[in-house]
Amino acid sequence: MISHENIETPPSRGRSAGEKVCALLAVSVLAVGLGACSNSSGDMEAGRPASTPATPTATPEPTATPTSSVRVRQVSKDDESEPKAPPRRREQPAPTTAPSPEPVPPRVFSVKPRTNTSTARARLVGLTTARGRGMESVTFRFADTKVVPRYEVRYVDVVRAHPEDDPIAVEGNAFLEVSFKLTNPNVSGRLAVPSDLTPGQPQVREILLVHNVAGSLKFGVGVNRRAEFRLHENKGEASLVLEVRDR
Repeated sequence: MISHENIETPPSRGRSAGEKVCALLAVSVLAVGLGACSNSSGDMEAGRPASTPATPTATPEPTATPTSSVRVRQVSKDDESEPKAPPRRREQPAPTTAPSPEPVPPRVFSVKPRTNTSTARARLVGLTTARGRGMESVTFRFADTKVVPRYEVRYVDVVRAHPEDDPIAVEGNAFLEVSFKLTNPNVSGRLAVPSDLTPGQPQVREILLVHNVAGSLKFGVGVNRRAEFRLHENKGEASLVLEVRDR
């Protein structure tokens, strides 16, 4: 029988359990540290501190621009194109010449002008007045012709020798102008008719010769009021009778 008292336990060649636990913990801590370093950007391997990740910059919100109260004119595509040609002017119709009034027959009473276009040459040799029933007359008598020469009889506002001359005073309230062409009132160098005749009649007040140049004669006949008149051309005797209503 072997006695256990004298047997010595040989020293253990390995580490104790506590030392093994401590060693394992140290290895674990070192592994965790190295893992953290390996997950960085790699700067630790070069001995540089790991870079700090960039912080994203906040984008500023757009600021609302205040809208002006002034209205802006919309420009269409047509406005931006070339200038438009001006509108065509409407062609005005050509003025038409008013038809000439129909001539009044000489023997009809009217206040409208009367004329003829005779080419006869004549000599004025007589000027007389007379009164009839409801009218008064002035007679111009010619010689050296069988027809009445060219004449014009019309009412005028005032009596003038020429259109640009001053008015000539003639007795009366209205005035008839009696003109002749190609007519000479002279006989043997003297006037064959009175240049100023005042018959003293109620209607015909005065007959005045106001123009006598180169066969052109003009008389101003002053009457009491503007009244209708008519003419008689007497052939053979070659006389022109002017009749004016007196009522």
